[in-house]
Amino acid sequence: MAIRCRRNRHSMRYHPINIFRRNNMLFAWRLVFVGWMLIMSAGVFAQDRTAVPRQVHASAAPARTAGDIKTELIRQMQNDGYLSERMAKEVAGKYVSPGDFRETAAGAVTAQASQPSVWSRYMSWVNLIKVVAVICFLVVFYETILKLVKALWTYVIKVPTIVYQLVFLSLTGAGTLWPEAIWPSQALYVALFCGFANVLLVGWIVDTCKVVPDTLKKLFPPFRRAPVSTACALGMVYFGALALMHQSGIFGFFAAVCLSGVLSFYMVYTPGTLYLKLDERMLKGVVVGHLSVLAAYCVVRVNGIHWESIQYFEAGLEYYCTIGLALALLVGASPWPSRAQRNRYLALFIVLAILASLGYLFLDLKVIASILLCFFVLLLLEWIAYLGFKTNVLIGAGALGASLYGIAVLLEKYSSLILAGS
Repeated sequence: MAIRCRRNRHSMRYHPINIFRRNNMLFAWRLVFVGWMLIMSAGVFAQDRTAVPRQVHASAAPARTAGDIKTELIRQMQNDGYLSERMAKEVAGKYVSPGDFRETAAGAVTAQASQPSVWSRYMSWVNLIKVVAVICFLVVFYETILKLVKALWTYVIKVPTIVYQLVFLSLTGAGTLWPEAIWPSQALYVALFCGFANVLLVGWIVDTCKVVPDTLKKLFPPFRRAPVSTACALGMVYFGALALMHQSGIFGFFAAVCLSGVLSFYMVYTPGTLYLKLDERMLKGVVVGHLSVLAAYCVVRVNGIHWESIQYFEAGLEYYCTIGLALALLVGASPWPSRAQRNRYLALFIVLAILASLGYLFLDLKVIASILLCFFVLLLLEWIAYLGFKTNVLIGAGALGASLYGIAVLLEKYSSLILAGS
């Protein structure tokens, strides 16, 4: 009887159901493998092997090639002013290839349709065998690879940090000055990446090498008195030069950001947060500085002064600098808290709102006017709430609610006028 019980326990131990329960992971991997095989088989057998190129009659007129169409389109965009000469060359190098001139546009579409899909090219039995072979090699030589990595890492950490910093800075500097040598068709993006990488590397060097900031303070007295404004001034010159060199509006926008930083209106980044910071102690300087810059820009725009380089800085001046001016006026003219020069800021904001309305209606200054008027509406709501709640809670709530409802109705009916034609 004891022998029979052992046999029963032995048979239950090796029952297929128990094996399935204990080896769930193995069974799951088998299912994944079988599913992978089915997917690859479906991708292989689903290919359309009966595609036949469309026949063109011999007497038909020769059609233009895809290269001719692309070249003509790029040339037309350059003539219309949408692309500069340099940008046109970059676009042509990126999107026009020698193969575009060897076949017609219809032939290119047919050839593209007859080519196997990316799915069928990569999801194949041969590629699966290659992947399995590589995995097997990694398993076999895992310890050797790990020892090599550890040995190399011991030598890597012995090299001083400044060596890596200078090497990276030289590479990104070369990429900023000569991006065409690295990637001709994507030269602008290479310049953008390297240009911002230079700023990060310089910040890394200043943070790790304490000798650098001390030397800068000795060589440049403004860096000792106002380090943030001096750094913003250097950034303005740096990004402005890159904007002119690479004819890029992105560099021009950050040049305007640095210009506002010189005037005490900052764009600050902390881990996970990007926000705008206004130094209220320098509120007068922020208002006067931004107002002077925008007034000069409006004079250039209104008088039609032809300055081709200014187009690279338009977005930064019209959007970012205008927000800096409007925010400073909103803070200065706000009823909370009470300031000594609040009435002056309020009068200035009213005058600018009137001028912005005229500029919106009769001049091509819709972006600047729209931003100023939006902040002026916020100021009106603040004053309505302040005076209403100061008189009575019900009056304040009713006045604020009626104002918000009226603004909502106006936005619903005339929202298309905001930034229209900009």
